[in-house]
Amino acid sequence: MQKRYKIYCTEHKKNIWSVPQELIDQYGLTANQSITLKCGAKSIDVITRLLPEGNSTDPVLGLSPEALKQLCIPLETFMGVKQEKDGAFRLGPVIGILTFPAHVPARLGFYRSYAKLNSHNGILYVFRGRSINTQKRTITGYSYDYTKNTWSESEFPFPDAVIDRCYPNPYICHIWLENLIGRNRIFNKKTMIDKLQFVKVLSRDEVLKNHIPETWEYTVASQLMSMLQDHGEVFLKPVNGMKGHGIIVVNNTGRDVPEYSYMTGGKKYTGLLSSPKEISDVIKKAAGRKRPYIIQQGIRRMNFKGGPFSIRTWAMKNGKGQWVIPGMFAKGSFGEGFLTNFTAGAKLIPLKDFYESILPRLPYSKDRLLSLLKELTLGTAEALDREFGPLGELGLDIVFDQEGKPWLIEANGNPGIIPIFIQKEYPLWPMLLYKYPLDYATFLAGFSDN
Repeated sequence: MQKRYKIYCTEHKKNIWSVPQELIDQYGLTANQSITLKCGAKSIDVITRLLPEGNSTDPVLGLSPEALKQLCIPLETFMGVKQEKDGAFRLGPVIGILTFPAHVPARLGFYRSYAKLNSHNGILYVFRGRSINTQKRTITGYSYDYTKNTWSESEFPFPDAVIDRCYPNPYICHIWLENLIGRNRIFNKKTMIDKLQFVKVLSRDEVLKNHIPETWEYTVASQLMSMLQDHGEVFLKPVNGMKGHGIIVVNNTGRDVPEYSYMTGGKKYTGLLSSPKEISDVIKKAAGRKRPYIIQQGIRRMNFKGGPFSIRTWAMKNGKGQWVIPGMFAKGSFGEGFLTNFTAGAKLIPLKDFYESILPRLPYSKDRLLSLLKELTLGTAEALDREFGPLGELGLDIVFDQEGKPWLIEANGNPGIIPIFIQKEYPLWPMLLYKYPLDYATFLAGFSDN
């Protein structure tokens, strides 16, 4: 990471920027030189002064009270310095976390881990879309006061980079922000990746398309019988569903009529379809309202202790803008459930127990399993990033059939950032879930070493 300087307030009355000798030498500055100084979308003209030597253990920069006010920089902030192509100097990074209106200020504790990790890396604040003031080029948000261990409200400059934690995205806010900060500075640009988009994008990839179940946009009941004849089991899923709500599985049980099942409130409901047209009524009951559906090939899934399981892998961008995998976990359905969503009653499977059960049934080694998961996860992240990016975080659900082939089921562009439990296989995961987004935001802001 580039060097950071602690900002303190000088006693000058004009817009004065007091800089240490090392910056004078690095950039060829002179005393009393007039330059343009920027922070976020704010820009002012300042006069340089040589910073007198002091006793501070931290590298420091001085700004006059008026300069601090105009640039909206809090005291005691640690800022990087870089010179831009037009000769102006920029202080940063300024990182904004765009979140749900209900989180500000009621649930700011959710973002404390970000603040703790970013204490010496520019300005970090949490804000909601309605706090954007395009005329003043400021945003009212909350930053963490490390001396008082609490959040404080203030006006901040428009950010250099934005972490979008909303689900779904507030696209009007993206437009407002990008008009001032430029494109490709907001990541997690699409957090709600619907199941039809997921399949269409991955089907264009020569490798990934072989790991996608046959999927159609559901329009008429006759599609059900057609796919049942080919696969024996099909899933009907809401295009924009989440947490397993509204998912229906239909099996060709060998009877004269197919059997359907769906989960609501952790309870399983089953019945028989005497006619394909009856599936419309089942969809209404399962979904609770009218919504678009897909119909998808059922995978003859490998089981864990008698129930289905899935793997959730995590992909994140690091401080070089590269996709990496900080961790993964397994989850399984026990009892009569057929979904591996936690809201449908699924439970976590310790990876040690998972490997002991699954590896003897796979036609390849543990190393090959982990290699496959890595290839599919990173390939999926890159494909979706090209289509919807910039993305910075992605949760991917993968199931295995009885022959050990992995199948890509769906992706979440805003996976929960709190690890379910700490695993010895990924001891740094709880920290990396917060660190990687900050590193990537710093990279987008232009204040990393890369």
